[in-house]
Amino acid sequence: MNRREALDHFHKTYAEDMLHEKLYQVAVLYEHRKEELIFSFIQSFQSICLQANSAEADKTTIGYITYSMRRTYLRERIYNYVIEVYGVNWYFDPLPYRGTYDAGWAFGLLAELEDELSRLRKPYMNKVIQPDVERFVLQAAWEFHQYILKLAKDAMQQAVQLPEFEALKCENDLEIRIGEYKGISEAVYSTVYGVLHDSTG
Repeated sequence: MNRREALDHFHKTYAEDMLHEKLYQVAVLYEHRKEELIFSFIQSFQSICLQANSAEADKTTIGYITYSMRRTYLRERIYNYVIEVYGVNWYFDPLPYRGTYDAGWAFGLLAELEDELSRLRKPYMNKVIQPDVERFVLQAAWEFHQYILKLAKDAMQQAVQLPEFEALKCENDLEIRIGEYKGISEAVYSTVYGVLHDSTG
């Protein structure tokens, strides 16, 4: 068995099935702890709104609130999403307000996936190496992210009714977005359209 065959065998025999099992565990965990998770997400949103309100005089109107997954953090097993509040210029805004949301409830299972695959690769006698496992896990991160996106959608109806959010001085087309840091993201709320793609409906 050459390296390519070994890697293909590893993926088909272990990695893909184990990924599906971990994603199933995240789904079950989400359903069992849904109200608690929504409450925690809303707390993170309330906190960033309070921070933005505390220095409103120094800030132009708010155009974007973003929750961002950072793969560099995932490599270090830091499962915080970075929350940032920007003006209308978005990433060109030099001084966004920053906070964090702890997504360890979902991404802890990604760490378990990596640990288990790291053990299972060893019988392949270095034809499957640790960077192969790390690459697979980082690619899988986007699938775990989908549960953070679902959580945001489920929480947003309540979050945007917070007085701390209503007190913000916002652009007419403000968006709240969830995604990858300075990469692909999805709007879950817009002042123009309201709550977008509410997954409870």
